[in-house]
This record gives sequence, structure tokens and C-alpha cells, in this order.
Amino acid sequence: MNKLNIDFVEEDGKLIIIVRGDIDAYHSAEFKKAVREKVEVFSGSKVVLDLSNVSYIDSAGLGSLVAMLKDARNSGKIFLLASLKPNVRRIFEMTRLDKVFRIVDTPEEA
Repeated sequence: MNKLNIDFVEEDGKLIIIVRGDIDAYHSAEFKKAVREKVEVFSGSKVVLDLSNVSYIDSAGLGSLVAMLKDARNSGKIFLLASLKPNVRRIFEMTRLDKVFRIVDTPEEA
């Protein structure tokens, strides 16, 4: 079980959330709570989740991301995913969540 690390970087009116580790049932609740608290106080309009260091996500993790997307939309923010590894992108494609989330190649593109 990998430890989950989350870093928050604000630049160019974007909140970039850099996630390292697995987004799974063990970590998804604390992950969602940490991101939710930061997004609530962020005054900009774009929230970018950098998943370049995430090699595994399970259904609980996907559920957390969907909840975050909903929260962001409800507060008028744009929520994007960036830098998905091929195996993580495949999970989004298989679950059709690639049609729900805006996915970009790099955080800079957001």
C-alpha cells in the first residue's frame, strides 16, 4: 500500500494538485477531504489534478474524483485531470469517465 502525498501549487490563477501514490479505498476519503478543503478556499476558477505520479486508481478513487468534479462545478470552477499514465487513462476509458472529465496531457495545457 503506497502512501498518498498531495501537494498544492497555485500559479496563473490555477490550483494545481499534484498527487503521488495510489488513489484507492484506503486513501480516497482523506484525499477527497484534503482537496475539498483547499478547493473551497481557492479563489481562482481552474482546478487541475496532476496525476503523473499516480499508477493505480480503484473504484473508490474514481468515486472521489467524481465527487470533486461535482463540488468544483457547483462552486463555478473548472476541474481538469492532467498527465494520466496509460494504465490510469485506460481505467477512465473503460468506465467512460474520459467523457465526463476534461483530460489534458500536461497541467500547463489546462
